[in-house]
Amino acid sequence: MKKVLAILLAAVVGISTVACSSDDVASVDGKGISKTEYTNQLKFTKLMYEMQYGDKVWDQMKAQDKNYEETIKKNVLESMVKTNVYLSYAEKNNIKPDSKILSQYKKQNKAIFENAKSKEKFKKAGLDQAFMDKYSEQAATLASLSTFLQKKSAPSEEEIKAKFKTVGDKVDASHILIKTIDDNNKPLSAEKKAEAKKKAEDVYKQVKAGGDFAELAKKYSQDTGSAANGGALGEFGKGQMVPAFEKAAFALKEGEVSPIVETQYGYHIIKLNKKIKADYEKSKAEIKASLTSEKLQKLVEEIVKGTKTEKHEDKIKDIPFGDTAASSEKKTEEKKSDEKKTDDKKSDK
Repeated sequence: MKKVLAILLAAVVGISTVACSSDDVASVDGKGISKTEYTNQLKFTKLMYEMQYGDKVWDQMKAQDKNYEETIKKNVLESMVKTNVYLSYAEKNNIKPDSKILSQYKKQNKAIFENAKSKEKFKKAGLDQAFMDKYSEQAATLASLSTFLQKKSAPSEEEIKAKFKTVGDKVDASHILIKTIDDNNKPLSAEKKAEAKKKAEDVYKQVKAGGDFAELAKKYSQDTGSAANGGALGEFGKGQMVPAFEKAAFALKEGEVSPIVETQYGYHIIKLNKKIKADYEKSKAEIKASLTSEKLQKLVEEIVKGTKTEKHEDKIKDIPFGDTAASSEKKTEEKKSDEKKTDDKKSDK
């Protein structure tokens, strides 16, 4: 549930409650997102960046993307639309704010406005307690929505059992790979492929002569992901490896080594470490989580598709990114410094 909540909370920006007007920057199910709402969220987003990453964040942003202001402006609009989609769905389904989370958020907000420094930053950004209270209510509503979607996506016992039948047994295997493709995944020439096969045959002879499989894998295997671990691939089930590799691995007995197996990646020498018999009770939690994730993704896609949305990016072009809170503070300090210099000059006279 935490993952779902994190995704939903990342988009919290303010639900619209009024009918569309010609000046709106977007709309969701006929409810407009006004320029004022958008501008406030833009200010809030900038403030959060500064509070999290420091006053020099905009210099860093500019170094990475010279058009960062327009990028952030578009991202804010996109997030506002997504949030309104989720909150509109919550409203249709009579989903109310989670009281415990609402209380937690209000406590956090109270602490922010009781801190002189952060309160001043919010004040300069033109954001007040009412804005943050609204943010809290939306976050708490999304927490309730997360719980609702999780329950709605939970698979039945019958669905879990049906999935279990398709999963079946697993194996734990290791391999040594001699590649027949280059670093760009292009096939080697016939001559180099022949050399690769000869090398694989030589390594296979060493294995059959009693050589330590793990040490030979470390020395010869060209699978960078497993060579350092003695060729260990860990556990896998059917459908997770390419067909030829899977067929050979599942046909072996424990401790047995396969003849050379060719796949699109190269020549493999496979050792079966262990057969793992499928156990429903042990697999149940993993299967349930996997099915829930699949159903949840489909449900969210359906929510988005079933909501009428409009974005008017042309309407945000004339909304200035504006001074950051940090630059505003800097300008205030510079202004005070200039005023002091002026006063000093007057006193000298």
